[in-house]
Amino acid sequence: MTRTTFHLKDIEDLRNELDRLGLELPLSDDFSIFGEPLSLGDLTTPNRFVAHPMEGFDSADDGTPGELSFRRYRRFAEGGVGLIWAEATAVMHEARSNAHQLCLYEKNVDVYARLVEETREAARRECGHEIVMLVQLTHSGRYSKPFGTAKPLIAHRSPILDPLHGLAEDYPVVTDEYLDRLQDVFVDAAKLAAQAGFDGIDLKSCHRYLMSELLASHTREGKYGGSLENRSRLLRETLGRIRNEVPELFVSTRLNVFDAIPYPYGFGVDREDGGTPDLTEPLELIGQLREFDIPLLNATIGNPYYNPHYGRPYDRPIQGFNAPAEDPLAGVARFVSITRQLQEAYPDLPIVGGGYTWLRHLMPYVAAGVLTTGGATLIGQGRGMFAYPDSVKDILKKGAMDPRKACVTCSGCTQIMRDGTMTGCVVRDSEIYVEQYKLGRRFATDRLKQEASRCENCEFPTCQDACPASVAIPQFLHAFAEGDVKGAYDVLRANNVLPEMCGCVCPSEVQCEGACVERIFDDRAIPIRDIQRVVSRQARLQGLAGLRLPETKTGKRVAVVGGGPAGLSCAISLLERGHEVALFERGQRLGGTPGELIPSERYGEATPEIDAILEPALKAGVLECEFGRSLGADLTLAALREEYDAVFLGVGLGSSTSIISTDEDVEGVLDALAFLEDAKSGRLASMQGRVAVLGAGNTAMDAAVQAAALGADDVYVAYRRSFAEMPAWETEREHAVDVGCHFLVLTQPVGYETDENGKLTGLQIVRTELGSPDASGRRRPLPVHGTESVLPVDWVVEAIGQRLPDELTKALEGVRLNERGLIEVVNDSFGTSLGGVFAGGDLVNGGTTAVQAVAEGMRAAQEIDAVLG
Repeated sequence: MTRTTFHLKDIEDLRNELDRLGLELPLSDDFSIFGEPLSLGDLTTPNRFVAHPMEGFDSADDGTPGELSFRRYRRFAEGGVGLIWAEATAVMHEARSNAHQLCLYEKNVDVYARLVEETREAARRECGHEIVMLVQLTHSGRYSKPFGTAKPLIAHRSPILDPLHGLAEDYPVVTDEYLDRLQDVFVDAAKLAAQAGFDGIDLKSCHRYLMSELLASHTREGKYGGSLENRSRLLRETLGRIRNEVPELFVSTRLNVFDAIPYPYGFGVDREDGGTPDLTEPLELIGQLREFDIPLLNATIGNPYYNPHYGRPYDRPIQGFNAPAEDPLAGVARFVSITRQLQEAYPDLPIVGGGYTWLRHLMPYVAAGVLTTGGATLIGQGRGMFAYPDSVKDILKKGAMDPRKACVTCSGCTQIMRDGTMTGCVVRDSEIYVEQYKLGRRFATDRLKQEASRCENCEFPTCQDACPASVAIPQFLHAFAEGDVKGAYDVLRANNVLPEMCGCVCPSEVQCEGACVERIFDDRAIPIRDIQRVVSRQARLQGLAGLRLPETKTGKRVAVVGGGPAGLSCAISLLERGHEVALFERGQRLGGTPGELIPSERYGEATPEIDAILEPALKAGVLECEFGRSLGADLTLAALREEYDAVFLGVGLGSSTSIISTDEDVEGVLDALAFLEDAKSGRLASMQGRVAVLGAGNTAMDAAVQAAALGADDVYVAYRRSFAEMPAWETEREHAVDVGCHFLVLTQPVGYETDENGKLTGLQIVRTELGSPDASGRRRPLPVHGTESVLPVDWVVEAIGQRLPDELTKALEGVRLNERGLIEVVNDSFGTSLGGVFAGGDLVNGGTTAVQAVAEGMRAAQEIDAVLG
């Protein structure tokens, strides 16, 4: 029987377990060797511990190190490690394995320089020593995923790995010319690394990334395949060039010496048994690399995407992998044995050993034994450093590791990596990374496919009935569960031409998910909105989002005023029916309220989806977008009707209403729409003092949350009715409570107090009680006399409601408005009282949801198409 969980308390338990399993590991309780310095050419590392290159995937979109990157390396340095082997850093964007993998290039080298210096300074300040730093330069090859969607660049075809990536038998391999040019790219990156202040570079040659895959390219033809000389050409020639052209850097590599992938598709493997190492070629290669004066070499084994247990034994299997049929200690022993063979073959070349994480707090006993017996010269920690960055300090000063701080080998950090979010220790650093883990799992394709498979495939689906766009949700879910992203996207797009936007901003809990029968059977709805977001994003990244132009044009031209959801969906639908469209937008980009006003934590940029959809029409010259144009300013209905065959009005309401009458402006009173736009754009970066938000709709909740995010001391939401009457969605109210907003219900704002300069000092309020229902169906708020008071505030954000701006109302001459001041459409259509003019979205319905606006825009386009014949 094998042990797959960790129950070892001390070194005696470890000895007994090794005896039981018939395994050998050197053990020592003399840790003094860890504190011995080591000369590495002209440099000296103060101790024998190395922080392995572990990606955090926490860069900005352009690959620049982010706040968590700085935090990670600062913690490593403060924790006492003597050599930091900085994480895999892509040498160009297409080489990234993750949309947030670090990437070094000329425009961000100054940020890298600051990262290096701050890391060194942290070591000096906390430990009083100088550390050695090198950076791992990489090309991800078959694991390239630069924008979140796989874009493999393979060195050879592999019947073992290709099917795992869904690659066809004729999938192209990178050319020799590409690899020739890549040498220049690596050399340029090395020059930037020197400029940033690193001591050395590593050309990543492990874990099946491009340089590593070339070493196993036995079946490749040309000068980069076949013989070992050819297979190692890119590594050797690039190291040689860097050594000559950037002499201030030392060069090294993290080398996979045993792939554990069957020959001829693996490196360092027995030709008859891919699970057995044959180190003949790896040892020969190491001998060749020594001519470049490499001061150390980092050895590793296995492929974390194919056989993760060979290099990193885990208690719990990673999603998508079967648990290994061996005790994790066997994996540790294998790694130690292979490293020992390398070190004994080259005793004067410092070898970094790894694979100790599963040992947890017992790691120092094995590591000390390895160093003492000559099995390695340096000890590398990888995932363990995520969990326990100050482990080196504890080992050197306390003579022990704290078992309550050690990595528990749960594989959570690896799961985050696979799910595409920022990576760290979910257990020991949960304040930072548990939300990343949950976010990654929330949108993980494997989990969402399982969720989609729960669909009951109702004959008359209530989820579809609750969707304003009437998307065929069961059909969409079935296609996704089967792995058919294109089919799922086609179902979505048939009724919703902006599915990615709607998947981010629409209230699924009161629409499709609120009507899902699985809420009855399983107490939770299928996460339809999350699946929609994943499908839409994947489709966009795969180039499937572009609108589909017909072969023939109608010759008709339509003006669409307003670039929000209603206007965009109408324009897209008209274009797909063969009409030409002129789209007029008052701002400088398309997207409307979702893109401009909804806080970034709920919805980021509308531009990527919109650009992908409109690109074919712009290239074909059938769509013209004019920005900075608005009705009532430089556009008139009369001119539009004369020039175009039809006009669609899809502008937003644009102005906030106020329940407080005042004849003069009060400094400190803000319009909610302008406030949200300024906050999202960055024009308003902070807000100090006390803030009152008037209203209780979704805009009010967004404003309250945004004010709190900007640093307000206190945020009050003042609402004249009770919680039961609040129009905001429940999730939005809950979010406002979670961030610390205060709710003043049954509180009527009645006026402002100001100082002698007209600056706001307080909000006049009165308590209310609820009477009988009014025309809205909600109970009428009645002021309670004698309860008047003043709430001291520095800011008020008015979010009572929205209306058409006066200038727009004047511009609608000839268009009949209803008693609410909105455009009145006739005969259950989208036609207005003015011939040839149609309308939809907020200025007709008063403001609902993005998906409602999209549905109305699409239906209006259908109606316009029918009218135009």
